Amino acid sequence: MFRSLLVLFFAIAACSAAPDRESRILGGRTAFLGEVPYQASLRYWGTTFHFGGGVLINTRYVVTGAYHLRGRAANSINIVLGIVSLDTGVVNRQSDYIVIHDQFAIEGNTIRNDIAMVRAAVAIAFSTTVSPIPLSSTFIRDGMNAQISGWGATEKDKGPDSNNLKIGNVVTGPCKDTEFMTFTPQHICAGSASNTTVVGICTTDIGGPLSLYGQLIGIANHHYYYGCGMTFDGFARISSYFVWINQYM
Repeated sequence: MFRSLLVLFFAIAACSAAPDRESRILGGRTAFLGEVPYQASLRYWGTTFHFGGGVLINTRYVVTGAYHLRGRAANSINIVLGIVSLDTGVVNRQSDYIVIHDQFAIEGNTIRNDIAMVRAAVAIAFSTTVSPIPLSSTFIRDGMNAQISGWGATEKDKGPDSNNLKIGNVVTGPCKDTEFMTFTPQHICAGSASNTTVVGICTTDIGGPLSLYGQLIGIANHHYYYGCGMTFDGFARISSYFVWINQYM
């Protein structure tokens, strides 16, 4: 998930506009058990294959992105909680219901309302390693220090996923459209706090949390097509979906 970029002496075509960055991770580290008790791993039922992140919000529901749930049957998803390593599974729940936002749409370079809910077939018991995160109804401004987490790739070129849950510190900032992605007012963006370091979401981090002061403020949606961390990443802004999500609370 949190990858580093070596200092570049010669800019290459795909990265010519990006500043050189050190080969270290800003705030990126392995989480300890129970540090992110709301982090979920979404997998294909009957397998250990992790395809995306999710966020526990009550005893039944996990919030995630809509894009990676397209065409999936509800009972084909396994919700795994209470872990750091993907090789373990303390809490496993098969899903029985998926709710994709009714205005989710892919319109050229714009993906609107990329948010969904997955319901566990059996209620989830809370513990020191499994517990929900409150939702933020506040519109978050730029310049706020926030946290991301997930098991996604740790290299800019979308290399192998991390086997251990990673945490990184990011700062909220302006969403900047690229040739591959146009943002909407329902997005919040976040990324590296410094031009000399890189931290951001990648590949299977999608659907995971962006949190601030112990509250959920975003769901991971997009990273730059040519390389993770090259621009600020896009998240579904929770305050824009607060009422919609609370239908299931």
